[in-house]
Amino acid sequence: MRRSTRFQDEDDESYDSYVTYRPLSRLPTPPSCWKDSSADFCHAVEGEQLKPSLLGPATHLVNLIPVGASLATPSVPLVQAILTRASLPLETIALAVCILDSLDSKFALNWRLSCPLQPPTTPTSPSPTTLSYSKRHTLPATPPSESSSLHIDCINPILIVLAALAISVKFVEDPALSSTYFITKFGNHMWTSDQLNATERCVMENLNYRIMPLYSEDLLAEAMVDMQLAARPLPPRRSPMAPSSGLSRQHEVQAQPQTTPSWARCHGSSASVSVSSGLQY
Repeated sequence: MRRSTRFQDEDDESYDSYVTYRPLSRLPTPPSCWKDSSADFCHAVEGEQLKPSLLGPATHLVNLIPVGASLATPSVPLVQAILTRASLPLETIALAVCILDSLDSKFALNWRLSCPLQPPTTPTSPSPTTLSYSKRHTLPATPPSESSSLHIDCINPILIVLAALAISVKFVEDPALSSTYFITKFGNHMWTSDQLNATERCVMENLNYRIMPLYSEDLLAEAMVDMQLAARPLPPRRSPMAPSSGLSRQHEVQAQPQTTPSWARCHGSSASVSVSSGLQY
């Protein structure tokens, strides 16, 4: 069983990095997703001009997604594309940050059990003419239900960010906006209205339907500062310092063996004899 590994630089603690550890489950391997996550990413971001100023808010929103909600890796450019389409004020985005930051550990399991699994697009059923050409004594193949072939990890967890943004927009601007509006304008039809409604309901139940305490000047200001800090790159890595010349010279002096002078080696025996003879007199 793999264990999490931590790579730490003793010279600078800002370069600590962690390897994401996800425990192995006894459950069977989930089926393959109905659509590749990279395809979702290309469908949402390709050909769009992303605003560089929204990189910090997008990064901070991704970091606030509950860890146990999904095994899929969330994409920062995808959230940046959603924020670019939405054109929301920073105050509204900051409220979404406060909403995600207030979710507790119970949200992840509740969302995984409540979110519908149907994909946005359903495959078309075969035409009757196609079925008529099948063999006479062969029953037509019954396609399995879509919900049975899907898994919660096939749903992009950015849906949680979209739900927080939708709740924030409804609270600040217009509470009459429908889920279809957010799915179409913000999400670019990546999810369904039922999935967004279920996610919003899980968020509101987890917060006990209390958004007003989060809409304070102190919390919003702190969220804006965190969004700005999330866009800053890490400082360049410092090179290890070489030992100084004074220390190296000291080590060289200590390493040199102590030698006996040449005159002492040559006259050592005679000097000892003269001293002993003097003592006899």
